[in-house]
Order: sequence, then structure tokens, then C-alpha cells
Amino acid sequence: MSSDTAGVPSGNWLRGRWRQRRVILAAPATLVAVGAFLLWGPIGFGNGPLGVEGGSTVGWTDVGQTPAAFILPVDNSGAGPAVIDSVDLVGGTRYATPRLLGLEVVGDAICGGAWPARADGTGYAMIGCGGRDRGPLIGRSIAHTQPDSRGFPAAAVVAAPRPRTCWVITKIVVHYHVGLRHYAATDLFELAVCGRSAGAQVTPAMNAAAATS
Repeated sequence: MSSDTAGVPSGNWLRGRWRQRRVILAAPATLVAVGAFLLWGPIGFGNGPLGVEGGSTVGWTDVGQTPAAFILPVDNSGAGPAVIDSVDLVGGTRYATPRLLGLEVVGDAICGGAWPARADGTGYAMIGCGGRDRGPLIGRSIAHTQPDSRGFPAAAVVAAPRPRTCWVITKIVVHYHVGLRHYAATDLFELAVCGRSAGAQVTPAMNAAAATS
């Protein structure tokens, strides 16, 4: 005589299938995590020993519509060398975020803020600011910097804003590694540059940058 429950899976069988499904679903996530570890190494917590000192909010008008370069004073408070992997410019306002053209190591820079830049055959030169190009920043190893120094001299080169518009930066994110440990250091860096016929927008653009901090 057949039972009324013939052919119906038992509760234990269902629980077993669900556990098996959870294991199968967890496997891709585990593989992603292991792959990231093998590719990048262990991920460090917080900013780590590296930072960029932005100072006060700066703004100006790029009447010549030339690329702009600005000093990134990089500080390494750690004992080991930090190698730069990439740099992100963060906007976060109603204004555009500038397009990054290059990241360079510079020497003899005598100023801060943003300055007009021109291509000089091997990289970019900052007009009126010194800052001779000494090669790309990406892949450069930065040793420990003294607390009272001006930091490691790096510079970012960005495209000019379009006429009658401005671009704004509020933060700099530096991706780097010390040995096998990778970090992403985020620091305030408030900068506004306006194009030709947009001089009246410089102050509102600077206020927008400062309002995000």
C-alpha cells in the first residue's frame, strides 16, 4: 500500500540540497577573493603611511586654455619605500572633474596650486613655476620623507577647462603598495580652474570645492 507522501522530498533532503546550493554559490565569491589576493597582495587598512598635503583651496582662470599642472606633495611617514600604482582625481561637485593627462616627478618647483603647463618633448614643464620633468610618477618608489620637508615632488597634468566652464577637484586618491600590501590613500585637495570668459565663476567653483570637505 503506497503512502500519501510518496514522491515528495523529505525536509532533511531539502535542507541538504539548500546547504549544497549555498556552498556552490559561495565558491565564485571565494575564487574572486583569492584571485584579488594573488593579483594585488594583502589590502592595507586606511590610508597607510602615504599622504598628499593639499593645503588651502586654490582657484584661478586659465585664459590661455593650456593644460594645467599642479604640485602633489607626497609624504611617506613609513620606514619602507612606497611604490605609486595610480592616482585618481575626485570631483563630487556640479562642476566637471578634469581629464588627467600625466603624472610626473618634478624638480626645482617653487610654487603650489595650478600653473599653466606645456609639453617639452619628454613630459611637461610648469610655466613660471620651475618644476623640471624627471620622469613618470607611476612605478616610482618613494622613500621616507621628513615631517618638516616639502614632501616628494610630484605633479599632475590635466586638460584645460572648456571656455566659459570650470573644473573642480576635491580629493586625491593615491593607490600604492609597500611590499605586498596595497593601500588607497584619500586626501583633501581643493582646486578650481575656470576657462576663458569664466572668471566670474572662480569663487563659486572654489566654494563648491570647499563645501565638500
